[in-house]
Amino acid sequence: MLPQVPKMKKIYKRIKINKDLLKTNLPPEELLQNEVSDTIPTGKVIGVYFISYMPPMDTGMRTGETMSRLVPFGISQTDITLKDSRGHLLTETTDIKDYEHKSGGYNEGFKELDFESKNERVTISWETLGNRPICGEFIFEIEAPNPC
Repeated sequence: MLPQVPKMKKIYKRIKINKDLLKTNLPPEELLQNEVSDTIPTGKVIGVYFISYMPPMDTGMRTGETMSRLVPFGISQTDITLKDSRGHLLTETTDIKDYEHKSGGYNEGFKELDFESKNERVTISWETLGNRPICGEFIFEIEAPNPC
């Protein structure tokens, strides 16, 4: 008789970033650089992506206008770094756009990760260059054993 292969289920862990922007008029300078930590449930972490709560920025530019006109409209770049509880990088520092959902099916949109979590504490740190802070949530996709 062959050994039973445990069935896996997908679970998702949400970590919110700068959610206070939704309810207060905080000065954006206070939210441009920070970090947040949370515990990822036990399982194999296979991906992460970011959902912005903010609407896309309307620059007011007509097609063909130059990028130099964008600076006054608040264009920003945000560098994201993911680390485990021991300070090891889970991803290289990269722009927030690398975490946005790509076209294709649901699973194809994740930024791929590959690490085992046993209730691992993960830290997400960000630094925004510009004056438009990020506001949204990172969603981690985890394959966890299904006891049923």
